[in-house]
Amino acid sequence: MRRSDHHPVRLFSAFALPDQVADHLAAHLPAPPPGVRPTPRRLWHVTTAYYGESDPEWRLARLTDRVAGLPAPRLRMSGSGTFAGVCLLKIATPDPVDLRTLAEAAEHQLGGHPDYTPHVTVARWSAETAGGLDLAAELRGYQGPEWVPSELVLYASHRGDYTPLGRVPLLTTSAPIAGC
Repeated sequence: MRRSDHHPVRLFSAFALPDQVADHLAAHLPAPPPGVRPTPRRLWHVTTAYYGESDPEWRLARLTDRVAGLPAPRLRMSGSGTFAGVCLLKIATPDPVDLRTLAEAAEHQLGGHPDYTPHVTVARWSAETAGGLDLAAELRGYQGPEWVPSELVLYASHRGDYTPLGRVPLLTTSAPIAGC
């Protein structure tokens, strides 16, 4: 497929959190300490690949060609961590091979991150503060409900907001949400 004449847009692919999973997380998130900015719920997601500036039409076609019909992984937020001013919840999966295969098919390495680390960003801070580390410590034992995403979403990122541009269906063999 040839690239269209669309202007490049900052793009990434991700799994959206189902309402039940986001509700559970929202109910268990402590108030952020001073200097720590919570990530708004509408921005919670599990990134599979970051593409930088790319043509949305071309990227969606490529993502569809590479990912459509792959098995959907079972996901669960489990435990916390930090990196470079970010508090995150780690993603656990009973079969990490499924998630890794999907991230590789989605071309996760294109964004300059050869090591794929699935997570949900829940807060950020500008300078390293004890508050961000304290928040991560409070969330260390967090266990969210399991879910199976039915699709991978291509998002545009613009000024801190995300817009879904397209959806790629995945092969699911179980219910979308297994419960808490």
